[in-house]
Amino acid sequence: MIPSMAFETASKVWRERIDRNPEYTIIRNDRVVRTSYSDSYVLQSDYEAILRLKRDLLRMYSGSLLEEALPGSVEETPEGDCYCITSKERISVPDEEADAVIHDLARDFTLIFGIGKRKDRELRERGYCTIADLQQHRRFGPDARRCLEILRAGDPCQIQGLVSRWHSRSHPLSVRTAALYEREQFLFLDLETLGIYQRPIILIGLAGVEGGSLIIRQYLLRSVEEELPALLAALRHMGHGKVFVTYNGRTFDIPYLRERYAYYGERARLEHPHFDLLHPARRQWRDRFPDCRLMTLEKELFGVVREHDVPSALVPEFYETFLTTGNPGPLVPVVMHNRQDLITLARLFCLFREGPA
Repeated sequence: MIPSMAFETASKVWRERIDRNPEYTIIRNDRVVRTSYSDSYVLQSDYEAILRLKRDLLRMYSGSLLEEALPGSVEETPEGDCYCITSKERISVPDEEADAVIHDLARDFTLIFGIGKRKDRELRERGYCTIADLQQHRRFGPDARRCLEILRAGDPCQIQGLVSRWHSRSHPLSVRTAALYEREQFLFLDLETLGIYQRPIILIGLAGVEGGSLIIRQYLLRSVEEELPALLAALRHMGHGKVFVTYNGRTFDIPYLRERYAYYGERARLEHPHFDLLHPARRQWRDRFPDCRLMTLEKELFGVVREHDVPSALVPEFYETFLTTGNPGPLVPVVMHNRQDLITLARLFCLFREGPA
C-alpha cells in the first residue's frame, strides 16, 4: 500500500506533534507519588520495556503483510473499503428479572420530587411502604402517580431517565436498570486514537453478546483514508435499540466519535442509552485499589495481568511506526490491547449485573 502525498504530509505533522508534545509523562526511576485515573504516565522501566517490545515486533514481523499479522476481512461502504478484525470470547451475562427491578424502584420514595432520605424515613414511620401508597398524599400524590405511570409502562429509556434524574450514575439503582434491556442490545465500545480531539481514530472496537459469546469487531485503519469508511461501517452496529457500555465513554469515546462524524459531515447523534462503568467502579472500589483504571480492575478483580501491553498513551507512537515502515508488528499489541479492554469491560459489566461485591 503506497500512501498518498497528502497522507505522508499528515503523517509527518502527527509525528512532529507526538515528538513535541507526547500525551504522557515518563516517571523517572519509577517513583510515583500520586496517581489517578486521568494521569497519563509511564514508568521509566515500563517505557524501556515497551521500546524493546517495539524493536522485537519490527524484527519479528519484518516483511509481513498486515493481513498476515492481523487476519481480518474487508468491508465495503459508500465511501470505500475498511478492514475489520473479528474474534469471539466466551461470556455469560447474568440475568436479573426486570420485574424485580421495577418492584424495588416502586419502593424508592426518592424517585419523587421533594423526598430525600429524611422525608423517606418520616414517611415510612407513618406507614407508607411503596410509591403506590403515596398516590393520595396531598403533597406527593401527583408526582407519585406520574412515577407509577412510567414504571408500569415499562419503557427502559423512560425508567432509566427517571432513575438518573434523582440518582447519580454511580448509584446501584442506576446500574440495575440495565436489567430492563435485552442482553443483545448492549454494545461495548472502546476507541484507540492518535491522541486528543481532532486527531483521527485509528481503531474502533465494538463487542456485542450473541448467544453465549462476546463477538468482537475491531475496525483498524490501514491508512488515514480509511477513517470515514471505518466510521460508517461501525455505525451499522449502532442502530436503534442499542445500549452503549463504556469506560469513561461519556467523557471521551462518545464525544470523540461525534466529533469525527461531524468532521466528515455525517449525521450520527449517538443519543443511545448509556452505561459508563467508570462511575460505579469508582464508587465501589476507589478506597480498595490504587486507582480505578480498567487494567487495575482486571488485575484486582479477575487476576488478569497483561504481558507485552501498549498503554493507550503510546498507541500513537506505535501506529506512527507502522505508517512510516509499513511493518504491521507494532499494530499487534495495539489491537490486542483494545480487544482485552473490550473483554474486561464486558466482564466488569457482568460483575455489576451480579450485584454488590
